[in-house]
Amino acid sequence: MTRRPAWMVLDLVAVMVLVGLAVVGLASTFVDWGFLVVAEVAAALGILVALVTARLPVAVLVATAPVVAILLGGPVALRSPGFGAGVPDGQTLADVMQGSGTGWGELLTTLPHVDLAGPPALVPFLLGYLGGVLGGALAIRSRSAGGPVLPLLGVLVGVLLLRRPSEGLLVWHPVAFAIATIAWVAFRGLEFTPERVDGIRGSAHGRTLRGVMAALVVGAALLVAIPLTSGNAASAGESLRGRVGEVPDVTDLDSPLRNFRAYTKRAEVTSDNLHGKLLLVVNGAPSGSRIRLQTLDRYDGEAWVADNDSMAGTSEDRFLRMDTAVDNETQGRPIRVQIGVQKAYSSAWVPTIGSLTSLRFLYSDDDSRRNELRYDLATSTAVIPVGVEEGNDYEFTAILADDRLDRTMRPWPEPVLTVTGAQRVDPLIRRVLASEAPPMRKVFVLAKYLRDYGRYSDGVGDEEQYRSGHGSTRLFKGFLLAPHIVGNDEQYAAAMAVLANRVGVPARVVVGAVVPRNGKVRGADVEAWVEVRVADGSWRTLPSDNFMSHRPPRPGMPPAPRPAMPSGPVVNEPTPVPTVPELAIEKEAQEAADASRRTALVRLLPWLIPPLLALVVPLTKLARRRLRRTRGRASDRMAGAWAELVDHARDLGIPVKVHASRPAQARVLARAGALSREGDDGVFAEAEPTEGAVSAYWEQVMRERRQLGASQPVRRRLWAPFNPVTLVRRPGAD
Repeated sequence: MTRRPAWMVLDLVAVMVLVGLAVVGLASTFVDWGFLVVAEVAAALGILVALVTARLPVAVLVATAPVVAILLGGPVALRSPGFGAGVPDGQTLADVMQGSGTGWGELLTTLPHVDLAGPPALVPFLLGYLGGVLGGALAIRSRSAGGPVLPLLGVLVGVLLLRRPSEGLLVWHPVAFAIATIAWVAFRGLEFTPERVDGIRGSAHGRTLRGVMAALVVGAALLVAIPLTSGNAASAGESLRGRVGEVPDVTDLDSPLRNFRAYTKRAEVTSDNLHGKLLLVVNGAPSGSRIRLQTLDRYDGEAWVADNDSMAGTSEDRFLRMDTAVDNETQGRPIRVQIGVQKAYSSAWVPTIGSLTSLRFLYSDDDSRRNELRYDLATSTAVIPVGVEEGNDYEFTAILADDRLDRTMRPWPEPVLTVTGAQRVDPLIRRVLASEAPPMRKVFVLAKYLRDYGRYSDGVGDEEQYRSGHGSTRLFKGFLLAPHIVGNDEQYAAAMAVLANRVGVPARVVVGAVVPRNGKVRGADVEAWVEVRVADGSWRTLPSDNFMSHRPPRPGMPPAPRPAMPSGPVVNEPTPVPTVPELAIEKEAQEAADASRRTALVRLLPWLIPPLLALVVPLTKLARRRLRRTRGRASDRMAGAWAELVDHARDLGIPVKVHASRPAQARVLARAGALSREGDDGVFAEAEPTEGAVSAYWEQVMRERRQLGASQPVRRRLWAPFNPVTLVRRPGAD
């Protein structure tokens, strides 16, 4: 069978368009639109491979496709110079083969926005290439209307599993893909009909298979498009992102909280004591801002630790790869800060301020620390497992959010952190637990209790009995439940976070420092504080001065009493204010309004799509009629006019046999005998009919077509434009 070039070009253009519509969903994942260029170039390469091997056995295509991908993946996706002029060298080939396997995992474990570099850049290349080579090969080699769409639908599903949930118009790209798919299937159905290819003769089995294939493709496209643009679209897009791929185990890395006594003043100065040593030089940080070394958000009964998957109700609580930029939705003041790492600082934890939006190193990164940088959006904590040390200076931009905490704020209503053994504090706070006071007020009461009845000691000199650590024995029996509450930042912060969680307020421990005015952070500046989560979802700082005593222990101290809620008004307690700051209320109201509008559109979508899809059939028939009337030789257009009459009769339910002769068909159509003879004369005459004869014949056919409809019941006339029988079924001997 010889195909017309115009139809083949249409198929190949459709493959390119559908690849683009599928891959465009990665726009919310990559840092710029270069990924789409890579995908489309790869699709063009795949189509070229399909064209070159079109007349060769399928085995040649199967053998050629991966070779081309390996050879050209480096120059196109990795932009590797190789030997020059697009010729890859051995290292480039190795990078492509390795990255083809690792790129998927790296993409899924990299925070958006992902740089178009390294193994992740091979993902859009491979998606585009596979769509181009498989879709192009099936379009060229197959007469199936829907078959070529199947690999492209696979590309779309792959993108939806890999992407970050989209916003705005990008949410609707699966619907655009579905509409384009349906249009292409319909036009391919027009191409492979007896009116277009005289040699095709399908059996009943072939017609059934063709109809089922088209229905499966259209149905699959809609099943993908509609649910993924509904209210649960985000969760669908998160099915793999951040959950597949290797993430570092950070629980065994150094812990500034466990090692807190390295920052305290000791009787003897040792090499590992950092109390008086310069750690960091900070430039650009606002006065009084807090520099964060580590956030610890899980208590396992023996220690507060930083960990992956430590919070309930979020998918952002993992240490994922961070490229040069992060799409951070935190609201607040943008800042740009430079950090000079000094000789005394050596740790896996990267000091930061606020919530990062970008980070770059200011030195020659020979050890590839950039590739090891991980960031936890939920805790605003950065880590490089191989560590940062003197000379590893860097610059970052961030959002500095309002972290002020007020006792009148409502806490987050559900527990989100794992705090093992928290019930061990119940004997101490039984009266507080039994109180009907709001949870946040209980937190401030317990903080005041620790500050008023506690004593501060680093275990120096005669106070060696006050040991370090915050395991279950030291924290409960040796601190909170001991006759005398004595410890340093480590015990106070660990205990305060446990107490807050126990009374229903999510709390975690942070180790860091308040940046001095001169920007020079020394070991003596390092402290521990507690962050609690309030109703608007933000984490607010409970400063260490609120719960930590600074008085040293003394002989003959009376035992600390059990805490209780005040029976009367709390001294200096402000008049109750709204439970959430006014700005947060306005933000929540705006988000609720936006969500309501989106919900209305989503609810309306399932009702809009059926009528829109219903128009596809009549519009396709109009396009077919125009093609029959204007394309081809005059005799072809005469035959097309009669075919239009026969198809309309079939749409009306009149049992016309498609492959019968025109006189036999005319007997079923009753009054069309003269038209059938005139059609035979125009088709089989030695000379081509004139343009006037063709035009007159079409006018007669259209009049007969209208009269044919007038003689049928109303329900058949109404159904005829939407009846797909002449589109999705290849005419056979029926």
